[in-house]
Amino acid sequence: MKIKSVQKGQDYLGFLFIKSQMTKTATNGSRYFNMVLNDADFDEIDGKKWDVKPEDEEIFTNGKLVKIKGKVQEFNNRLQLIVERMRLADDRDDVNIDDYIETVPVNTDEMLGYINDTIDDFQNKDIAAITKKIFNDQTQALAYFPAAKKHHHAIKGGLLYHLYTMLKIGKGLAGIYPFINRELLYAGIILHDIGKINEMVSDENGAVSDYTPEGKLLGHITQEIVELELVGTELGTDPEVLMLLKHMILSHHYQPEFGSPKRPMFPEAELLHHIDMIDARMYTMEQALNRVEPGSFTEPNWSLDGISLYRRSFE
Repeated sequence: MKIKSVQKGQDYLGFLFIKSQMTKTATNGSRYFNMVLNDADFDEIDGKKWDVKPEDEEIFTNGKLVKIKGKVQEFNNRLQLIVERMRLADDRDDVNIDDYIETVPVNTDEMLGYINDTIDDFQNKDIAAITKKIFNDQTQALAYFPAAKKHHHAIKGGLLYHLYTMLKIGKGLAGIYPFINRELLYAGIILHDIGKINEMVSDENGAVSDYTPEGKLLGHITQEIVELELVGTELGTDPEVLMLLKHMILSHHYQPEFGSPKRPMFPEAELLHHIDMIDARMYTMEQALNRVEPGSFTEPNWSLDGISLYRRSFE
C-alpha cells in the first residue's frame, strides 16, 4: 500500500521505514511514539503509536524497517498513521531495507573525487592544507551522513551531496565575478557544514536519532570554529586565512536568529550564504514537487516559509 494513495479512515497494512522517531510522555504518564515514516517511493507520513512499552523504545528506533498495521487519520489538516501493531521486518518478508532508504543521485566516490580534485588545484598552500586536513578527516562519515535531521538533504549521503552541488554552483558564480578569491570561496563551501558530523547522531543509513550534547549546546557553527582553530594552530595556517575562513563559517546563516552572530563582511562570505540558500531551497522544492501531480500545488512547506509550490504541467 503506497502512502501517496492512502485516505482518511483507511486501514493500512504494509512495510515502512522509520525515518525519525521521538518518544514522548502523554498527560496521563504513558509513553508514545511520534514518527516520520516513508515507503519505498520515499513518500512520507507522520506516525503515532500510543502506550509504548520500554522494550518498544529499544526495538523501534530510527533506521528500522517495520511492518505496520494501523489506521489513517487526519490531524491539523495532515494525514497521520495511528499504529495499532508493529514489528521489525525479517527474512521471511522478502523485503530489502535498501529499497526504503533514500540516497543521493551521484556516486560517493565521484563526489569525493570532485571535491578533492578542487582542493588539489588550490595555489594557496594555507587554504589547501587546512581544507584538505579537515575534509579528509571526515571522509568516512561523509559517505552516509545527511545534511539535516528533517529539512534539506536529510537523506543518506546528503551532506556530501550538498557540498558537491554547492561547489558546482560556486564555480559557476566565480566565473561571473572574477574579483573574488575562488579558492577562499571553494574552501568556505567545503568546510561550512562539516561541523554537522559532530552535531548529530546518524547511523549508516543516514537516519538521525538525536543531536549530540555538543550539537545541542554549541551547534555546528561553533564546533567548526573550534575545529578550524585547532587545525589551523597545528598546521601553522596564515592568521588572515584562518580569520577569513572562521568568518565565513560564522556568518553563513546570515542572521543572529538563525545562528550567525555576524553578517557576511566580504564577497566570498556573502556568496557562501546565498549559494547555501539556493542549494537548500532548490533541493527542498524538487523533493516537494516530485510528490504532486503536474498542474497542482504542494502542501504548505515550512522549510520554504510556508508557501505552496505549483508544479508546472509542461516539461
